[in-house]
Amino acid sequence: MAARRTQTVLRNPVYMVDFAVFKPDDSLRINLNECADSCWKWRHPDGEYVSTETHRFVKLVFEKSGIDNNGSYLPKNLHPQHTLEPQGGQDESFAEARLVMGGAVEELLRKTGISSQDIDILVTTSSVFAPTPSVSSMLINMFKMREDVQAYSLAGMGCGNGVIGIHLVRDILQAHPGANALFICAEICSSAFYRGRDKHCLVSNALFRMGGAAALLTNGTAQRHRCKYQLTHSERVHTGARDTGYNCMYVGPDDAGQPGIFLYKDLPVEAGLALEKCLKRITPQIMTWPQYAEAAWAIAMRKWYGKDKVPLYVPDFTHCVDHFCLHAGGYAILKGIQKGMRLPSDRMMPSFANLKDYGNTSSSTTWYSFAYIETMGDVHKGQVVMQAGVGGGMKAGINIWRALRDIKDVHPAWAHVAECRYTEADLPRPITRREDVGTLTGTKEFDDTQGRVRKTNWGAVSTEDMAVAQMAVAARNGHAAAADNAVAIAVVGDVAAAGRDQKEKVKSLCEASGKVQVAAHADGLLIEGETVAMNGVAL
Repeated sequence: MAARRTQTVLRNPVYMVDFAVFKPDDSLRINLNECADSCWKWRHPDGEYVSTETHRFVKLVFEKSGIDNNGSYLPKNLHPQHTLEPQGGQDESFAEARLVMGGAVEELLRKTGISSQDIDILVTTSSVFAPTPSVSSMLINMFKMREDVQAYSLAGMGCGNGVIGIHLVRDILQAHPGANALFICAEICSSAFYRGRDKHCLVSNALFRMGGAAALLTNGTAQRHRCKYQLTHSERVHTGARDTGYNCMYVGPDDAGQPGIFLYKDLPVEAGLALEKCLKRITPQIMTWPQYAEAAWAIAMRKWYGKDKVPLYVPDFTHCVDHFCLHAGGYAILKGIQKGMRLPSDRMMPSFANLKDYGNTSSSTTWYSFAYIETMGDVHKGQVVMQAGVGGGMKAGINIWRALRDIKDVHPAWAHVAECRYTEADLPRPITRREDVGTLTGTKEFDDTQGRVRKTNWGAVSTEDMAVAQMAVAARNGHAAAADNAVAIAVVGDVAAAGRDQKEKVKSLCEASGKVQVAAHADGLLIEGETVAMNGVAL
């Protein structure tokens, strides 16, 4: 039987009025060195002190995670500087939920100026924390919402539901024209903290941090003038039919009976597969007309020369999307997404900045990246923002938003960088790694360096010119040092205009090992003093 695909027909456009992310108090910020000292006093449930091996493992994961040593937040009941023993019971989880979710909703109501009585639909999502009464009931009680509010509490859907949940809100709004829908996402660390010894579960302790977001959506055209974005596309996929996808992440007890979040080595692969399938669904809907032509040409070439000779067409996503809010699940997750989508480093900065300051806040990660972009004032009318999330099960979702006006909105969570945005030098781990420069495989930098150099001036570059470029890159791979006399070959227009003298000088410098460092730029090769860069980003 042929595969069948369902699609929602939108009778009314869906708009996002505004959104807010929770900013924890500075007293809850994690300082790695100070907290590491305090953690030595912690004990396992059986009374034994946490071992040196466990401390070393968690610290190693944290140092490789991309989270800043003096960034991200935990509630007081889990914060080593506020408690002698971690406490993760029901009462602590409810207290954290009120703090995080309630804080996000309060900020959103303040920004929009609406009353809690104006909310018609309430959708909450929290993966591990699924209490009775529900989280949505807790918020209805906190903000005294109407009796006829339609409330839904989603649970067990993992980190991706901060994106996938919008898909549900969109569908509900189609049945309720003119309604106001409040969507809230957060993960409650108190309910997910692990006190055992299993390394599969200890990873979550090193990565997951407190955070939450709230968004107000509507499909009332009368409110369009006060809305920030229109939801133009929303896709989701679920690969749970695969055993490896279903089992790579789950919540359960370890051998000693301690509950925890098990994260297995198959997780990054399965997450990448789910996101790839979601991208394949949404990409044809957002490509530009030139990209449609390129795709048609690639299909024709694959039929003519064979699928083994011509690779699948992958569009340059930066031509159809202006801003990317990607799931900041960890450094390796973000690097995998960057490689798969071939994104340049500057488009990854909001997600890496989010990871640096807030860690993995589960379903709310993409919203913190969204808030960073707005704080920087980078969103202009007509621009497109992609929100991509992935979570256990395995599932993935992508939302495409189009800005209805220029937006400069300083969110409290990012006020500290509002006047001085982060650069790659500020990150705990650089976006652009040395191995990326050496191989350039699967990255947009590879396409820029190879494609643009070869095709400059409509194919005017000779084989000898390409040899010069390749020799320069080879020199960098050999860990060449800085040359006394900096020489630059600008590969713009006809490369022959650079002159043979300069090319011979480059050849001699490259052949003399230990004399030159190379920067591979989108517009050419630059051999320069002590700078090594890729697409203008210093390594």
